[in-house]
Amino acid sequence: MELYQIKTFVVVACEGNLTRAAKRLHASQSTISLHIKSLEEELDVCLFLRTPKGMVPTPEGEVLLKRAQDVLDSVEKMRAEANSLRGDVSGEARVGLQTSPVYLRTPQLIKCIKEYYPGLNLQFIQNHTWTIRREVVGRAIEGGFFYSVYPPDEMEGIILENTVLRVVGPVSWRDKMENAKWEDLAKLPWIWTPAECSFSQKLNEKFHSLGLEASKSMIADSEDAHNALVRFENGVTVMRDDEAREGEEGGSFYIWPGGYLEVGLYFGFHKQRMADPIVKALIDCVEKVWKS
Repeated sequence: MELYQIKTFVVVACEGNLTRAAKRLHASQSTISLHIKSLEEELDVCLFLRTPKGMVPTPEGEVLLKRAQDVLDSVEKMRAEANSLRGDVSGEARVGLQTSPVYLRTPQLIKCIKEYYPGLNLQFIQNHTWTIRREVVGRAIEGGFFYSVYPPDEMEGIILENTVLRVVGPVSWRDKMENAKWEDLAKLPWIWTPAECSFSQKLNEKFHSLGLEASKSMIADSEDAHNALVRFENGVTVMRDDEAREGEEGGSFYIWPGGYLEVGLYFGFHKQRMADPIVKALIDCVEKVWKS
């Protein structure tokens, strides 16, 4: 039994999909399948059910998955202790970014890491909030920024701020929106975000609290797409206050003056990696940057 087989087992279970697992492990699907097959043969246990929707751990696989995660945790702790014994922090720190690097104060984070932890190499990976959360839990990255309506329970998270969201629409819709209530907004065509997105979760929470259902005309999963769709008069949406104000000043959007929403901005990391020197270095600099 090899460590890479155990890691493959955990990653496939986390992703539930050979394609995504292969991408994370930088290997081919055939190689991933071979790792799983070899491990199943050595353990004499079927670890996964192959379904049309992906790879699902069997009951036996679920039991052994906990053991496999324990093995990986032990390896990480051993590496962390070795780093501590050497008295330095070195290696690669992969950090997920879910929005503008400037907004997340990435330049300041880079400066802090270079000053306090020069042996640490940063790799920034742009992704959606929900993907970053999954990759933190699956140990594909050391930490990541993400939005959340509620504090995360699947990982450790440091809240950095409550991000203000504004409802925006096309400039030409000012007359429709200026004196509108939430009831009126619900009837307008909405450019929605995927169900996993904190913005749509917050909007659903707001509308449902008022006994309303928004008129969802389309779904888009990127900030750029939302900006363009609003400018071309396809509907209303929500965006960060700073983006909304910049767009309004540039004549691209109209900001609804009737209220705002908030979601938490977090920096998250795996619960079992709090003692890892690399993760501790990231936490230290993120806190320095966001408290300054």
